[in-house]
Amino acid sequence: MISRRPDSSKQPQKEKMEYLHGRAEAEDDVSPQNKRYQDVEERRLKEWENYQRSHRSTEEQRSSRAFLDISIDDVLAGRLVLELFEDTVPNTVRNFRSLITGSCGVDPVTGVRLDYLYTPVHRVDRARKLILLGELESLNVSSTCTPIQDEGYGKCHLERGLLTMISDGPHTSGSVFGITLGPSRSLDFKQVVFGKAVDDLTLLEKLESLPLDAVGRPLVPAVVTFCGALTGPKPTGKFVCTREANGNTVGDGTAAAAPEEKEEEEEEEEG
Repeated sequence: MISRRPDSSKQPQKEKMEYLHGRAEAEDDVSPQNKRYQDVEERRLKEWENYQRSHRSTEEQRSSRAFLDISIDDVLAGRLVLELFEDTVPNTVRNFRSLITGSCGVDPVTGVRLDYLYTPVHRVDRARKLILLGELESLNVSSTCTPIQDEGYGKCHLERGLLTMISDGPHTSGSVFGITLGPSRSLDFKQVVFGKAVDDLTLLEKLESLPLDAVGRPLVPAVVTFCGALTGPKPTGKFVCTREANGNTVGDGTAAAAPEEKEEEEEEEEG
């Protein structure tokens, strides 16, 4: 019997709509209607904490790792664990990490949530041996809302499972990235390799075998139903609320004022 993560595998389209609904309010307010996104951030924090407890080796702790849970036709297909090449392409990894954790919130210009959560596998390019992901509401936008500068082409596309940024030319990378299905030398010196999949490569076989239309778009929905960081800095999303010994910590880590203090501040402002 195959065990599944119930939170990630059921009704991703419904969850996507609930997640996107009220995202504008989510940037400014912690309220009951924003509980959906608060739950996402708390789950990401728990994933990070669980990984820290179960992977204590020095090598694993020093590595930069993240994960993607992908569902096919609303059923969880597997989890890709990703190792990111932070030492060689730090800016590219920083951009990817921000998008996989949703830490940059919303693009103020387009209103697009800067988060890979609920984004589709939008193309499988069998000719170039490449799976394409990372479109944010059909846009290719970086975590900073400006194109990412190419950091070099030191690593070539020599094997299956490599992560590579997809761009339209030099210094035009955003959110869209690819995962190689085999050696793809036509991408060398054009796309920046920034990581590799290190666990559950069988998921790539499932994605590779998806039925496609004439231009390589999956005919069955394949969606990122959960994602986040496993190592590196502790996730501190806007709505991850933690309690400290001497008071509450909310949002971005700033202490919440007690009700009495807020009243005193309001009286001083009125005076």
